[in-house]
Amino acid sequence: MQISDKDILQVCLNESKHMAAALNIYIQEATSEQLRRDYMTVLGDIYSQEKQIFDYMQQKGFYNVKNATPQDISQAQSKFSSQMQ
Repeated sequence: MQISDKDILQVCLNESKHMAAALNIYIQEATSEQLRRDYMTVLGDIYSQEKQIFDYMQQKGFYNVKNATPQDISQAQSKFSSQMQ
């Protein structure tokens, strides 16, 4: 069995997302302000890496995202505005 570049990149992207989620919890639960700031710095780095992986995957055609139509945007706005009320 051979692992493709797409598979490896998908694992990297998923792990990056899990790390960001964990760091969000660490930030919320940090009792030290300095530790909180350090975690936030690391989170920013993780977001940057995640964006680089995502952009590379899109460039290679491994991660295709459908552009939203004006109708899609309107439906999303309606959905979320009704949930906020």
